[in-house]
Amino acid sequence: MSKYDNADFRKRLAKIPRAMRRELRLALEKDAAEWVQLARSLAPRDPKDGTPLHDSIRHYPTETGGQIVVAGGKTTTKPSEAGPYDYAVGREFGNSVAPAQPFFWPAYRALKKKFQSRRRRALTKAVKEFNQ
Repeated sequence: MSKYDNADFRKRLAKIPRAMRRELRLALEKDAAEWVQLARSLAPRDPKDGTPLHDSIRHYPTETGGQIVVAGGKTTTKPSEAGPYDYAVGREFGNSVAPAQPFFWPAYRALKKKFQSRRRRALTKAVKEFNQ
């Protein structure tokens, strides 16, 4: 069995009380929404083609109750000589033509401690409710 077997992970998740999963899911949704909001506010606008990078920053739920926050994708991918190029990555990390203009990871680092505290409070609340 693989270390990252999804079926095994789902079995272990099923053993966690429903109230705890609900509280943690709500906290994760709020975390993801805040991360998206801050990253969008930090994202530079592209004056050349007018396509705002911030529209490509989004979050969506996973099948196990988590959240995935992404930037870029189809709307920011452009053809180039070397193949498809996602300019969201180029803006975040820089390239040979332009310096980095980070927006995604600075937003996460700014909110990381707040996220940890929120998840900790959610789990503590759920454990207290479960033990009553």
